Amino acid sequence: MDVFGGAPRFLAYPRPVIVQSGTDAVLKCQIGGDPRPAVIWERNNEKIDPQGRYRVFEDGNVYNLIISAVTIEDSGQYICKAKNCIGETYAAATLKVEGEAQEMELREENKPRFLIKPLSTRVGRGEDAVFSCKLWGNPKPEIVWEKDGRKLNDIFETTHFNVGCQDGGWFQLKIFKTRAPDGGVYTCKARNEFGEALAGAVLLVDAGPGHEEEGNRNDETITKSTKVKMFAVTEGKHAKFRCFVTGKPKPEIIWRKDGRLILSGRRYLLYEDREGYFTLKVLYCKQKDNGVYVCAASNTAGQTLSAVHLSVKEPPVRFKQPLIDLEVWERDLAVLECEVPEDSVPITWYLEDRRLQPGAKYGMEEWGTKRRLTIRDIGIDDDGIYLCEMPDGGRSIAEVAVKGTIMRKLPRKVDVLEGENAAFCVEVEKEEMDIHWYKDGIELRETHQTILKSFGRTHILVFVNTMPEDSGLVTFLVGRSKTSSQLRVKECILTVHQKVLETKRANAALLSWVPAPDSRKNPPSGYVLERQEVGTGSQEWVQCLTTDSATSVEILGDSVPCEADYRFRICSVNKYGKSNNVEFPKTVHLVPVARIQAPLQDALVPEGQDAAFSIELSASVIGTWFLNGTQLQEDERYSMRRSRTHQSLRIRGVRDTDNGAEITFIAYGIRDSAALYIQGTYSPLVKFSPLSEMDRNKFVEVGNPIVLYCELSDPTAPVHWYKNGVELQTIEGLHIQSEGTMRRIVIQSAEFSHSGVYCCDDDDVHFTVEVKAPPVTFADIQEKDLFQSVVEQEQLTLSCEVSRADGVVHWYKDGAEIQTSNNVTLQAESIKRSLTINSARISDTGTYTCRAGDSILSFKVNVREPPVMIVYPKEDVHLDRHVPEEIILSCELSRVNGVASWFKDGQKLQESENIKLKVEGPYRRLKILSSRVEDSGEYVCDANDDSIFFHLSITEPPVQILSPSQSQMELCQQTSERMVLSCEISRPNAVVRWYRDGLEVEENENLLLEVDGVYRRLIIPETTVKDSAEYVCDTGDDSMTYFVNIAEPPVRFIRPRKTASKVEKMRGETLILDCEVSRSNAKVTWKKNGEEVEDSRNITIFDDGVLRQLTIHSLTMEDAGEYTCDVVDDNMTFYITVKEPPVQIIGNSGIPEHHILVTGDDLVLECEVSRPNAIVNWLQNGKVLTASDRVKIDSHKYSTSFKTQREHISRPSSPPFSSPLWSAQGNASFVASMSTAVTKVRRSATMCAFVSKEQAKVRWLKDGQLLNENNIHISSEGNTHKLTINPLRLSDSGDYVCDINTDEMSFNVVFLKAGSLTLQCEVNKPKADVQWLKDGKEISPSRKYTIRAQGRERSLSIQQLLEEDAGEYSCESTDDKTSATVTVLFSKKMTPVVAEEYSEATLEVELNLDSGEVQWVRQGVLIHPCAKYSLKNKGQKRSLTIHKLAVSDRGTYSCESLHDRTQAQLTVQRECARPLTMETASFEVELSHPNVPGTWVRNGIQLKPTNHFRMSAKGQVHSLTIYNLSVEDTGTFVFCVENLKTSARLVVKEPPVTIFRKLQSQKFPDGSVVSIECELSRHNIDVKWIKDGVEVKPNKDLRIYAMGRKRFLQIMRCHVTDSGLYTCDAGDASTSCTVERELVVLQGLEDLDIQEDQNAVFVCEVSVEDVPGEWFKNGEQINPTSTIKIRQEGTKHFLLMCNVRAEDSGEIMFVARNAESVAHLKVKELPVSIVKPLQDKTVLEKSRVVLDCAVSNPRCSIRWYKGSNVILPSEHFEISSEGCYRKLIIQQVVLDDEGQYSVQVGEYTCSATLTVEGKNLFYSVGLYGTFSTLPLFVIYFKLIRK
Repeated sequence: MDVFGGAPRFLAYPRPVIVQSGTDAVLKCQIGGDPRPAVIWERNNEKIDPQGRYRVFEDGNVYNLIISAVTIEDSGQYICKAKNCIGETYAAATLKVEGEAQEMELREENKPRFLIKPLSTRVGRGEDAVFSCKLWGNPKPEIVWEKDGRKLNDIFETTHFNVGCQDGGWFQLKIFKTRAPDGGVYTCKARNEFGEALAGAVLLVDAGPGHEEEGNRNDETITKSTKVKMFAVTEGKHAKFRCFVTGKPKPEIIWRKDGRLILSGRRYLLYEDREGYFTLKVLYCKQKDNGVYVCAASNTAGQTLSAVHLSVKEPPVRFKQPLIDLEVWERDLAVLECEVPEDSVPITWYLEDRRLQPGAKYGMEEWGTKRRLTIRDIGIDDDGIYLCEMPDGGRSIAEVAVKGTIMRKLPRKVDVLEGENAAFCVEVEKEEMDIHWYKDGIELRETHQTILKSFGRTHILVFVNTMPEDSGLVTFLVGRSKTSSQLRVKECILTVHQKVLETKRANAALLSWVPAPDSRKNPPSGYVLERQEVGTGSQEWVQCLTTDSATSVEILGDSVPCEADYRFRICSVNKYGKSNNVEFPKTVHLVPVARIQAPLQDALVPEGQDAAFSIELSASVIGTWFLNGTQLQEDERYSMRRSRTHQSLRIRGVRDTDNGAEITFIAYGIRDSAALYIQGTYSPLVKFSPLSEMDRNKFVEVGNPIVLYCELSDPTAPVHWYKNGVELQTIEGLHIQSEGTMRRIVIQSAEFSHSGVYCCDDDDVHFTVEVKAPPVTFADIQEKDLFQSVVEQEQLTLSCEVSRADGVVHWYKDGAEIQTSNNVTLQAESIKRSLTINSARISDTGTYTCRAGDSILSFKVNVREPPVMIVYPKEDVHLDRHVPEEIILSCELSRVNGVASWFKDGQKLQESENIKLKVEGPYRRLKILSSRVEDSGEYVCDANDDSIFFHLSITEPPVQILSPSQSQMELCQQTSERMVLSCEISRPNAVVRWYRDGLEVEENENLLLEVDGVYRRLIIPETTVKDSAEYVCDTGDDSMTYFVNIAEPPVRFIRPRKTASKVEKMRGETLILDCEVSRSNAKVTWKKNGEEVEDSRNITIFDDGVLRQLTIHSLTMEDAGEYTCDVVDDNMTFYITVKEPPVQIIGNSGIPEHHILVTGDDLVLECEVSRPNAIVNWLQNGKVLTASDRVKIDSHKYSTSFKTQREHISRPSSPPFSSPLWSAQGNASFVASMSTAVTKVRRSATMCAFVSKEQAKVRWLKDGQLLNENNIHISSEGNTHKLTINPLRLSDSGDYVCDINTDEMSFNVVFLKAGSLTLQCEVNKPKADVQWLKDGKEISPSRKYTIRAQGRERSLSIQQLLEEDAGEYSCESTDDKTSATVTVLFSKKMTPVVAEEYSEATLEVELNLDSGEVQWVRQGVLIHPCAKYSLKNKGQKRSLTIHKLAVSDRGTYSCESLHDRTQAQLTVQRECARPLTMETASFEVELSHPNVPGTWVRNGIQLKPTNHFRMSAKGQVHSLTIYNLSVEDTGTFVFCVENLKTSARLVVKEPPVTIFRKLQSQKFPDGSVVSIECELSRHNIDVKWIKDGVEVKPNKDLRIYAMGRKRFLQIMRCHVTDSGLYTCDAGDASTSCTVERELVVLQGLEDLDIQEDQNAVFVCEVSVEDVPGEWFKNGEQINPTSTIKIRQEGTKHFLLMCNVRAEDSGEIMFVARNAESVAHLKVKELPVSIVKPLQDKTVLEKSRVVLDCAVSNPRCSIRWYKGSNVILPSEHFEISSEGCYRKLIIQQVVLDDEGQYSVQVGEYTCSATLTVEGKNLFYSVGLYGTFSTLPLFVIYFKLIRK
């Protein structure tokens, strides 16, 4: 019967599941069984009910457990149990919920921890003390050393100690020449971004021999010169002296009494309190304590002292006999006795401040006046001061000294603040005594917070960073002697208000807390969290972590050393100390992540004996043992033990029923199983004697014999030999032998084919034979090649030759095997083997061994440091400096420990008061504190292997110009004024030269050079225009430039000539306006009604010396108005009136016209008058005619007609092109008509009309008005009459009529908008055909040309006009033709521009076409684009911009197109030529009498008439007018006449300042010069320069100066600190700009080529700190995750990608502002290999077998084979992967499953043989993983024999 056939079995085991927090998790397994099993799920030995977040459902034989919305607490193991009536089985599934645990794991992995802590040490005074420790942390932690809670820099000078680090994580603190104050507790604090660690050590400084004698000195001479203070105290009271001393290094303090050194003892306490006072406390003063106490302080800088005289006053009532000091031995009896004044006086006994009570310890007696205290069994703690006190306060004092083992006892109590260190020191009589420290009865052990140290006879205990819980009784025990001290830790006011412990996630604790409400007064700087194991008996609290500002942390199970329940507490810390520890309310169970170190082993145990199973783990966890799926409990039969990482199970008295039982151990994340086999009680028939491992495994070299043997219990029993399952027979070279109980097989000469597994009697006894090649040996190498010496960073190659090409060698260094790495390459080519170190390091020095089997070859390698080279500077340096500057010469060496010497002119330099030699890392510096001329010379920095020269030249400082502060000034003056240029120089004896326009000036009558101490002046008494120039004051080292501009005085009009100010003229007359100016070179401007008048055909502007004339040749009505002649400083105005001339009849010859008519004819009389509005009367025989039915009188603008009508005349037929008027027969008529259109403005337009009679009288009219304009030209030639308009203006557009009385022809002048053009004409027949032509070529309709016919109107429209569309267009019919000309012209003319010097000017025109081309011309010279000129085209606009205008740029500029031209005047004004204001002020005084002379006075000075002041008197009114007002005109004006005065005050205010040109923001590189400037509306304005709200002043790196209206700020050498917002504040206005450092990449990203699972680190350094940056991968932004870290340190930006994979390859980019850097990451896949191959297995039929192997890459894919067939997953075969492990699980093995199984991983394969045994009557016994089938009776027989 197949008992296993229907039992439940797992067809597919549940796999580990990893999900994200908040998602759903599905655990599944596949279970078979008949009948169908019942399946349940358990967690923590509790069944899971399928409700709420848990759901269970079945899908065939697949069973699922679904957990909804998982949290961290859901992580853990889940047990799936299946059971039916035949059997049961179970399996565990692991669920891991990812959240913040990975971050905590990373923090725990990378936070600092001490591998080796610093050791306490004891040194003699003056010796050096060294503390060393070894740390680990990633990134490398920052180290801070402290002494007694204070940083070393705060108490020591930098030369007294040195902090260093070495490779391998070693850190060192060295204190030089220790002094007494150096003793104390030193702590090393290590910190990185993941946490911190702390370790402490004690330094004990011995005073040394003679120290006491040195301290004993006579202070009489000192106290005589020092003021001694007086202090009095009553006997029995305490005296306390405090002395406050500061200094660096920290002073050493010595207290003396009357010249004798005071040491700490029973009654003398010496200490430094928390306020920094050095204190001496004299307890229970006696009369012998009277004297002078001196506090002497000294350090290396000097010494000082302070003295006080103590007077001890006697009490009012004294003892008759006081107590006497005692000295007794330990365990003796001590008796103290005194005598009081009277019998009735009671007394009280005290031991210091503790009142004593009578009892077994103390006996108290009284008889008479005597009082006695007896101390029994006296001990060390009884050592002290005893007092006998009377009620009135009188005291008697005695010191009891207890002699014994303990020479120096503990103080009775020690008080410290929370967070301080508590130190205890005991001295015993002998060294190496067995001592113990206790606190509250518990023996102390050394931890990171408890320091225990012994120095010979001295023993020290230190509690580091004490907490209130550390309070208690501290006891020191040595033998039977002990001494105790009460430790009291006072709490700080800093507290933690609330605390919460949550366990939402499995195997983790979330701790949260809230600071106390009053913590604002003393806010915490951090928190300290500690843990304690519960239930183990340990009371030790261990610090978990520290945090700065977080108020919650998560503690993971992997951060604890062993599985246990833990409680936590927290305290807050700040600079004042630590708060009380606050304990969290409950405990939490935490389990570290463990791995199997030594798995379970199958056990073969005789029945009745005990079976033992054990497993070794990597961490201490609590596990559960199972027997066939049933959890075991501790009882009489099962014993379970756990000792940290070792777990064991003992089953007492195993029974036959236990045979084949499965023993399983399950812990957090761990599962392992083994089998229990029972040896039977029946004796087998035949038994093989057991063989040793050596006998069963044979390794034979080729050619050697092979002998295999076994021994039987029955000599007659036959056996058969098999090799790899095939029976062997005796053949040549192979012999099978049998001798008694021995059975042998002998192979004469081994070959490789003889390797295999040999079995005796069907695998009862088996042998493994491996035939191997002969051993590999090394070829001889010369002795010199075995010793290699290379320079650091050079390549090192060690090579040798082996005897066989297939020989395998291993390389070792100092005993450790060497593996291939980035720096190490191992190569094998044929018989050559080599090891190459690409870049040797000092640490590579050592012994290298190449091992091939038993052959060894050793190499000695010495790696030398490279020669010290000078990295910077590379070339010799030449320096020029001035006296007395500080000079630093610096060299950077290639090594930090390199030695360099300094030489000057060949002589080696030593340090002196003025020369300092500095060593800072790799830098060697020579500093000359105050340079002198004699310090000039050649300096050499010599590093033995390299040197660099510094050529130093020191000269006297240059002569500087101190005032004015700016380097340039601009001065404007008028001629005839005195001019003084002055400079203040730095040295009065300096030589100064003056230059004018580059030439040195010489003193003459009109140019004086003056020297006045430090002042140098150039004086021109009376300036002229020729004195305008650039003047320079040059000292040789500095210069000052003056731009002097001497301007002419204002131009004035001298007198008007001929023309009055009011002029009346008739239209058509000539007008001449002229005036005379004060200077012939004065420029005047003529204006009409405020607009400038230009030269034209009708206007002429004439200059002749001082004469200025304007002529209008033919006046029109429009010429009337106000004309002004303007010379900037003055003007003259003319008022012109133009009148119409008298009405005249035009064309009247004076001869009467005679008309002869036929009765019935119409009489038409017509005349033309000179004005259209003239009134005309018609007279007949002197009688005025009036209009009637018969008489018609008409008036048409310029013409009037008289007509008498009798009858009508019929119309004849019209010509091809018709006119709107009909002509009478016999009268002139138009033959043709045309309509002309022009685009925009053109140079000219001509209209042409053809009449039927040559003598026809023609009149031209526009808009009904007779034409009479200057640009109208009328001509006649035969029958052709033309009207030409030249030049054509925009005002010329409109309707034109050619009138011949009897007929008229119309013309239309159109100015077209840009882009299109329409030409129109009219034919006499609506259906007439016409043809349009351009320049004689026919035009066809298209997108560009549109031809329309509407009635008699014909039109041609041209779209999108271009320059090439200009030309002659005509419209032709069969009989006639009309034409028009199209021209491209300017639609907007150029206008005059006035601009200021140094600014920009833009001239602009507008064309009618977008594509029109123009040329810009100045004074006949074509202008081309350059830095001075910018030419722009935008649509129809064309512009010319002139940059940085100069006066020479003024003039006439013209713009010319193909058909047109326009021009305008550019005027450039200088700043100094502009007056401050153009306003005028007038004062008037009216007197009672006319013609009385008076005087005008301003500020006491009489005024005279000038161009500035004009005075007039008209009758009784006197007036004063002040022109061109300036601020200087402010004052009091007085008018005086005879004895009368009247006054008024004039206040002239300058106009508010405006900003013409604003500041422009700038970016700068380091060290560059930045200049910002702005321009104001006035030059005489004081401004303030402000940076970020703070006013800045000029210094050597910052220049502030002005040039005219411009204000400049110049930064000479820009640094980061110069960045900011700069503002120029001019009072009424201000302007700002930003100056910021240009961001550049200093260190770009570097390409990385790494393997999978390594970390990729990218570093980019930019030039500016605290600039945010972004990281991108293949264009997508990178955000921080659990595997990607982004951080910034100053200017450096870091990107860390942990455990990269191949898909992480790509382009990495860093971007900060406008700077970026790119690198490429290339990730190579891990090489795939088989780390642990498959193993052969033999199993029973129907059992379950697991074939497993381990690969190097957990992500690689593999393929399983049986023979040559690929194995696919099925119910029979299950394929699983767990990390690097690959498993093939075969369920219910059958005989057909036997064979060779192999696995392929990339190019690697490995195979194993599976042997399946059928079930028979033999019992299966497991020995070391193999099975033997032994007959039962053989085993029984063996047992009997034993």
